[in-house]
Amino acid sequence: MIHWRKEFETGNLTLDQQHRLLIENINVLGDQLHTTNPTREEVAFVVNLVNYLGDYADVHFAGEEHCMLRSKCAAYAANQKGHERFRGFIHEFQKHCELKGFNLDLLRNLHELMEAWIHEHILKIDIQLRPFLKSTRQSDLGNAGES
Repeated sequence: MIHWRKEFETGNLTLDQQHRLLIENINVLGDQLHTTNPTREEVAFVVNLVNYLGDYADVHFAGEEHCMLRSKCAAYAANQKGHERFRGFIHEFQKHCELKGFNLDLLRNLHELMEAWIHEHILKIDIQLRPFLKSTRQSDLGNAGES
């Protein structure tokens, strides 16, 4: 289980709130690992959770990349690469589930990848936005998105 810590903060209120929600959903995904014989409803729940991760990627990544670009954050290119990797994880999981169906080992693998993502991406790349936001006084995406 991942617990939100101050170190996760980018300094952008919207991005930080979205990161918190991502962590909560990854923790929910982890809770599903304890189900050895999932019901149809539990499988549907996990599928919806994975779809959420895909939707999250579309919405959050666009805003975060825009914020980094506008702030002239040095981590912009690394951030984009990481986002593409995340989208690839989710796409592969969805594709595998469509072709071969849901299984607990696949879910464990996805959960491990998502936990690693949090530690490797947010704590190493996203937080690089913090000093750029302080210097430009951008604290939410509304400010970051203005021309």
